[in-house]
Amino acid sequence: MFHEIPKLDKKGLGDFGLMMAAFIAIVFGLIFPLLWSHDLPLVPWIIASILAILSLLIPRSLAPIYRGWMRVAQVLAWVNNRLILGLIFFLIVTPMALIMKIIKRDPLHRKFEFKLETYRVSSQIKNKVSMEKPY
Repeated sequence: MFHEIPKLDKKGLGDFGLMMAAFIAIVFGLIFPLLWSHDLPLVPWIIASILAILSLLIPRSLAPIYRGWMRVAQVLAWVNNRLILGLIFFLIVTPMALIMKIIKRDPLHRKFEFKLETYRVSSQIKNKVSMEKPY
C-alpha cells in the first residue's frame, strides 16, 4: 500500500530539520496564537530551536523524525488520492455528466449515423499569423 521511504543524506536531513523548525515556529509559535488571540507560547519555539540545533550539528539524529513524518505524509497522500479526489469526482464530474445527458449534449459526437461514409473531421489549414502566437 505504501512505498518505501527514501533515505536522506546529512544535507537532506539538515534541510528537513531546518524546514520543520521554521514550520513549527511560524505556524504554532506565531500564526495560530495570533489567530486565536492567545499569548505567544514558548513550547513551539523550544521545539523549533532544538530541531534547528540538531539539524546544524548532528543532522543524522533527525532520521527517526524524518521517517515518522514521511509515514504521516504517505497517509495524507492516500487520503488525498482516494477520498478528496473521489469526492471531487462525484460532486463535480458526475452531476455535469448527468446534466449533459438530460439536455442531450454529446461533445464527443458518439451517435452512430448510418448515412455517413466517415466520422473523420477534416482539420482546417491555418495561416502563418495564427502560428505566431499559438497560445
